[in-house]
Amino acid sequence: MYNLRNPKWLLLINTLPIVLIFLLFWSQFTIIKSLLENSNLQYWKIFGSILLLLGLLNLIYTTFLIVRKREVSYIYGWIALSLYIPFIYIYSQYSDQIIPFSIPRWMVSGNIVLYLGTFLMPSLVYSLFIIVLQLTSKNKNHNALINFFAAIAVPICWYVFSQIIIPLWQPFDHQFGIHTILIFIIIGTLFFLFFVIRGVYILTIKKGATWKKYHLIWKIPIAILFPLLGLAVNNGLLFNQYGINDSGIFGNFTSSWFYILAVINGVLVCLPDIKNNTYQILVFAGRSITFSYTFYFFMVFLPFLPLSVIAIVAVGIGFLMLTPLLLFIIHVQELLKNFAQLKSRISLNVLRGTFVLSFLVIPLCIAIVYKFDRYTLEETLDYVYTPNYSENYSIDTKTLKKTIQTIKEHKKNRNDDFLATRQIPYLSSFYNWMVLDNLTLSNPKIDAIDHIFFGTPPEQLWYDQLRNDQVHISNIQSESSYDKTQDVWKSWIHLEIKNPSSDRFKEYATTIKLPDGSWISDYYLYVGDRKEMGILAEKKSAMWVFSQIRNENKDPGILYYLTGNKVAFRVFPFTENETRKTGIEFIHKEPITLQIDNHSVTLGSDTKGKVDRTIDMAGLSYIPSKIKNTLPSTQRKPYFHFLVDASSGKEDYIHNFSDRVQKIMNKYGEQTTEAKVSFVNTYTSSHITLDDWKREFAQQSFEGGFYLDRAIKKTLSESYQNQKDSYPIIVAVTDTLNHAVLDKDFSDFKVAFPDHDRFYNLTENAVLEPHSLLDNPKKKIEDSIPVRFDQQVLVYKHKDQSVTYLRDDNNPSIILKNGSYTSSEDSIAEKKWLNGLIMQGMWLSQTFFPEQGKENWLQLVKSSFISKIMTPVTSYIVVENDAQKAILKRKQEQILSSNKNLDIGEDTARMSEPHFFVLVVLFGIFLWYKKRQKSKTLL
Repeated sequence: MYNLRNPKWLLLINTLPIVLIFLLFWSQFTIIKSLLENSNLQYWKIFGSILLLLGLLNLIYTTFLIVRKREVSYIYGWIALSLYIPFIYIYSQYSDQIIPFSIPRWMVSGNIVLYLGTFLMPSLVYSLFIIVLQLTSKNKNHNALINFFAAIAVPICWYVFSQIIIPLWQPFDHQFGIHTILIFIIIGTLFFLFFVIRGVYILTIKKGATWKKYHLIWKIPIAILFPLLGLAVNNGLLFNQYGINDSGIFGNFTSSWFYILAVINGVLVCLPDIKNNTYQILVFAGRSITFSYTFYFFMVFLPFLPLSVIAIVAVGIGFLMLTPLLLFIIHVQELLKNFAQLKSRISLNVLRGTFVLSFLVIPLCIAIVYKFDRYTLEETLDYVYTPNYSENYSIDTKTLKKTIQTIKEHKKNRNDDFLATRQIPYLSSFYNWMVLDNLTLSNPKIDAIDHIFFGTPPEQLWYDQLRNDQVHISNIQSESSYDKTQDVWKSWIHLEIKNPSSDRFKEYATTIKLPDGSWISDYYLYVGDRKEMGILAEKKSAMWVFSQIRNENKDPGILYYLTGNKVAFRVFPFTENETRKTGIEFIHKEPITLQIDNHSVTLGSDTKGKVDRTIDMAGLSYIPSKIKNTLPSTQRKPYFHFLVDASSGKEDYIHNFSDRVQKIMNKYGEQTTEAKVSFVNTYTSSHITLDDWKREFAQQSFEGGFYLDRAIKKTLSESYQNQKDSYPIIVAVTDTLNHAVLDKDFSDFKVAFPDHDRFYNLTENAVLEPHSLLDNPKKKIEDSIPVRFDQQVLVYKHKDQSVTYLRDDNNPSIILKNGSYTSSEDSIAEKKWLNGLIMQGMWLSQTFFPEQGKENWLQLVKSSFISKIMTPVTSYIVVENDAQKAILKRKQEQILSSNKNLDIGEDTARMSEPHFFVLVVLFGIFLWYKKRQKSKTLL
C-alpha cells in the first residue's frame, strides 16, 4: 500500500473526479440556468469557486510532487479530510438552494445533487489510507485485534447513544442539536473506517510464522464467504425482506457470473505463496484478471462507506457492506507481494503490461458481449422498422431475447419494491451507452419485438385517434395570401379554443387531415399574454418534451404527423372556463378545404393560381386535380394474395386454412387472376402459386408471431414498384386477427392501393371480412357494402411511357417514378412549396424503400429545419421558457446522433444509479427524524 503515496494517484482519485463534477454540473446548469433565482446563482458561484480552488490546489501540489519526484506527504491525508468533509457537509445543507425543488425533476439529470459527495468519496478514502500508512509502520509489531475491537466499539457506542442519549436529548436550539448529532456521526464513521482499514492492513503485513500458517482463517471469510453471503443477502436468497429474487438492495447481482467470479477471485486471493516462477506468474496474472471484479465492487460500495456504521447498528448483517473495502486491501497487498517477488526475474515493463492486459480481460469480455447485443438489436430494429423487403433476414433470437430482457429490467420502475433495484451499478449505464446510445426502446416497440419473434400475446394497441373532451373551438378565422413568386398559397388558421367546464387541466386534441400538396409551415400559441412561436424540432424529442411538460401541467402545444397526411394537434392545459389562442400556417399549391372538428375551412381561392400542368422533377411528380380530371380510367384485374398465418402453434390449422382458401377460390375464382400465397410468421416467405401451397405450408417452421404488418407492407411495396394491369386483394388467413402484429394503419402507402382501401380477413366460415387499410386495421368494417372488385383507377403516363395508376378522385396526387428518391439539403430554402414537395418525395421513398431511412432520415430532418416545413419526422412545438427550449435542443441532439429506431422513453424522469436510490431513502429517514425532533421541541 505504500505505492499509494505515488502522486499520480491524486490525478485519478481527486483531479479526474472534480473535472467530472464540473462537467456534469455545467451540463445541468446550461439547462436550468434560466429558472434559477439570483440567490440560487450565488450559491452556484460560491460552491463552484471553492471546489475549483480545492481542485487547483490539489493539482498544483500533485504537479510539484511529480516534477520533484517526491511521494505524497502524510500531512496530505489530514489536510484533505479537514477540507473536504466540511465542504461536503456544508454543501449538503444548501443543496436545495443549488438545485431548488421548483426545478422540474425531469429536467434534472438523475440525482445530480448527490454526485458531488459520491465523486469526492475516493479522496476521503485515499486520505484515510494515507493516515493508516503514517500510523502503522512496518517496523513495529502492531496488534490487529485491538484495531478490530476499537472498530466494533464504534457501532456499540452508537447503539447505546441511540437508545439512551437521543431519547433524553433536548437541546436548547433544535438546529444545534441536529448539527451536533451529524458531526458525531461523521467522526464516528471516520474512526470506524480507520480502525477497520488499519486492522486489515496489519493482517496483510504480518510476517510472523503464526500469521503465515493461519492466514486462511481470516482470508477465507473475507475473500470467499463474506462476498457470497453479501450477494445472497442482496439478492434476497437468505433474507427476503432485504431484497427480491430479480433485483437487489444495492444492484441486480443475480447473474450466476457474480457468484462464479466471487469464488474464483476468493480462491486466487487465498492461494499459498509458493516459490515457483511459473506458479507466481500464473497467480499474478489470475489475480490481475479478477482484480477488476474486486475493484468494481469496491467502487460500487465506496459511496456507502459512511453508512456502514448505521447499517451495522440498524441491521446485524450490515458489516457485509465493508467486505468490498476489506477485500480490496487484501487483494492489493497480494498483488504487490507477487509483483515484488517477480520484478527481480522479469522485466518491470512486462509485469506492468501483464497486469494491465489481465485487468482488462473481464471488462473486454463484457464489452464484447454488449457489442454483440448491440449488433443483434440493430439488426432486429432494421428488420422491423427499416427493412429491405428484397432481403432475407435471420436474427439470433437467443441473444435478442436476452437483450430485450435486459432492456426491460432497466425500464422497470425501481419503486416497485422497497430498497430494490433491477439495474447493475455502472454496468447498466455502460450497457445503455454501448448498446442503446443512452436511449431506450419504448414499451410498444418491446411488445412488438416480443410478439414478432417469440409469439407472446400482444398488448392492447391504441390507434392514433385524437379527440376532444369537452374542450372545443369557440372561434375560428382564416386568412390566405397568394405568393406570386412561387405560385402558391400561404394561409393562416387562427383558433380560439375554450374549456367551458369547471374542470382544470383539460387538453384539446384533434386530428387534421391534409390534402396532398399542402404542408404546415408555422405555428403559434399564446402562453398567458405572450405569443410564443413554435419551434420546429425532431419529432421524437418534441413529443418527449411535450409529455414531460404536460406532466408538470405547464403550457405546451404540439403538431406532429400520425400516419399518411393525418396531423395530431394538441394544446394543454386549459383551466376553468379558459380560452386560449393559437394558430397554424399552411403552404399549399391549390385551394384546399380542411375539416377541424365540426368546422370546415376553405383556404385559397380559384380566382388565382390555377394549376393546369403537372410538376415533374427527377423521380417525382405532382399531379394537380385539374389534370387528374382529364386522365383516362380503367379497371385493373384483381388477384388474391393470401397471407397465411404460419406462426407458433398454427401447424394444427393446416387443413382448416386450406379448406377456407379453397372455398373462397371456388366462390370468386372466376373474377380474379391466378392467386398467390405467402406464409407469415416472424418472416414473410416469397409468394408462391396455389398449385402446391398445401405441401409448402406443412413444411413451415411455425414459430414466432403473425407479423401481418410487414407482410402487407411488403405486398403493397412490391405492387407499387411493379405497376401492372392487375392488383392484389390482400387476404389474411388466421384463427384470430387480434393476435396479428398490426401496430398502425397503412396510410403512408396510400398511393400503392388506388383501386380500393381494404384488406380482408378470411373467417372460419370462409367469409371475406373487410378491414380498412387507412384506419384501425384490426377493427372490422361494419357496413353492408358487398365485396366487389370493379373499382376504376386513373391511368397516368409518364414521358417514358411508363404507367402509374392513381386513385379516381378530385384530389391532387404525388407519385414516385423511378424507385427511390433523394435530394440534397443544399437546394432547400425557407418556406418554399417546392421544397415541401421534395421532402414529401423523400418521405415516400423512405416508405417504399425503408432500408434507406437510416441514411436519408437525418437528411430529411435537416431539410425540414431549413425549410421550416413540418414533415413526418419533425414536429412544431411551443414551450414555455428557455429551460424547456434548452432541454429540447439537448434531447434532439441526442436523438440525431443515435440510431433512429431507438427512443428517449416513456419515463417522466431519467433513471439514476441504483445506489443513489438507497441514499435518497436513508436521507428521507433522516428528514423524518429531523421533523420528529422538531415536533418534540415545539411541544
